[in-house]
Amino acid sequence: MLLLAGLSLAAFAAQAQTEQQPPHDPSALDETNQEASIAIAENAQGTFLLRKLLGDRKLKFFGRLEGEFALYDIPSFYDQDDADLRRFRVGLAGVSTLFERLSYKLEFDLMDQSNSISSAYITMDFDQNGTLTVGNQDGSQSLNASTGSLSQLFMEAPLPIEAFGISKRLGISYDRSAEHNGLHFLLFGRDLNSEARHQGISARGYFSPYRSEKGTWHFGVSALREDITDETRLRSRPESYITDIHLVDTGWFEDVKSTRRLGLEIAGARGSFTTRFEYLRNDWKRDDGSRNHFKGAYLEGGYFFAGVPFRYIDGKFVRPNLAGVDMAWELAYRFSWVDLNDGDVQGGKEFNSGLALNAYPLPGWRGQFNLIYVDSDQPDSDGLLFQARLQFNW
Repeated sequence: MLLLAGLSLAAFAAQAQTEQQPPHDPSALDETNQEASIAIAENAQGTFLLRKLLGDRKLKFFGRLEGEFALYDIPSFYDQDDADLRRFRVGLAGVSTLFERLSYKLEFDLMDQSNSISSAYITMDFDQNGTLTVGNQDGSQSLNASTGSLSQLFMEAPLPIEAFGISKRLGISYDRSAEHNGLHFLLFGRDLNSEARHQGISARGYFSPYRSEKGTWHFGVSALREDITDETRLRSRPESYITDIHLVDTGWFEDVKSTRRLGLEIAGARGSFTTRFEYLRNDWKRDDGSRNHFKGAYLEGGYFFAGVPFRYIDGKFVRPNLAGVDMAWELAYRFSWVDLNDGDVQGGKEFNSGLALNAYPLPGWRGQFNLIYVDSDQPDSDGLLFQARLQFNW
């Protein structure tokens, strides 16, 4: 029933947006819709920005559909080759007709019946004084985790981001962005889509001392503390979602009292080239007072051909404006590493290196191709994986 409802919502959204299309300038509508879609996907739709993007409309129906396949030349991944739908999400975002500063977002994930609510929140915009958001929202605030899947260079997050990140959480957050700096704070509680009831606080700050149309530098730091009330684990797939094999996995531990995470960010851009580096350290505090220390890092960069310039908004790099570009190509590289071994916890180590090619043939469409070499300390787990995805958003 939920899937049928989502299909109906998607069909209605397409019809509604077609009816509102100015017949004399369809390309302008495509550009405006894509700008709104990117802002919504990046959770950057402050009320006043959203009002500007929507124009005369009060709401926008949006969605994302991603199909992919993966091939594994890794001995322990025998019979893991497969194809599947990665995401099918639909939702709506809009502005209040009564309160000028109020906006909202509601999004459903139709691929997982137990994980149906992706986002559900309202935002109060105080203009230059920031925004206040209440509801189910992103809980992990690193540079990579704050970037939506429409703008990610690779199909999946780097190893340490998946290992140390947390899911969307019910909470209250405050954001403030200026030309050269920004802050984000989040008080969070349970996950609406699971039994986890851990509580905590996260914060992220960034500083961009140099910004111009030609380039920018970015420095940031993030921190998170979460109190554990039942059990917890750390693990990561090999940057591929088709398989359910986790080469690094601590297993479940019931005596972890709290977890703390610290992240450091360095990023930059010049013309069509962007690069970013993050180091993360995740510590467990056990019931007996002992501690375990885990760590990881990644370095990645991308280059847009045809002179498409970078775009940097609210402390992260997002998909460039491709209006007027018939066909855009993007080439990217990544090195990522995670170490989940410390003391009595032996979750393993992994180092990945990969290349990505992204194609943008039409507004809202993207093809992604990843080739990744996996180097793990698990037996028979070194080798290549190839994966591809077709992504469509509206």
